[in-house]
Amino acid sequence: MKAKLWPHFRSEVNGSPLVHGVIVAFIAFLILTLIMAGVYTWANVSESSLPYTAYTINALSSLAGALGAARSAGMRGWYYGFITAMIFSAVLALVGSLVDFSATFQLETILRILLLGLIGAFGGVIGVNLKRTA
Repeated sequence: MKAKLWPHFRSEVNGSPLVHGVIVAFIAFLILTLIMAGVYTWANVSESSLPYTAYTINALSSLAGALGAARSAGMRGWYYGFITAMIFSAVLALVGSLVDFSATFQLETILRILLLGLIGAFGGVIGVNLKRTA
C-alpha cells in the first residue's frame, strides 16, 4: 500500500503547476534582469527609463511563469496563470519591501500585483493551448 501512495504524493508535490510556474517566472526574471543590467552598463541608456524597464521585466516574467504553469497543468490555464503571477508578484513586492524599509504597501502596489495577475491569466490561456511534444 505504501508503494501505491508514494508515486501519487510525489507527483502532487513535485509536479505542481504552481511551483513549476513560479520557478519559471523567477528564472525568466533573473535572465531578463541580467540582460538589462548589461544593457544599462554598456549602452548609453538613460536611467530615467529604469522604472518602465522594471515593470516590463516583471510583466514578461509573470507571462513566462503563467505559460509554464498552464502548460504543465494542461487545463484551467487562466486559473493557474493568474495564481502563479499573483504568487510571483506578491513575493517580489514582499522582497522589495524587505530590501527598502521605507517602502510601504500602497494602493499602487496592490494594483500592480492585480495587473500582473491579469497578465498571468492571459498567459495561462495561451499556455494551456501549447502542446507538449514529449
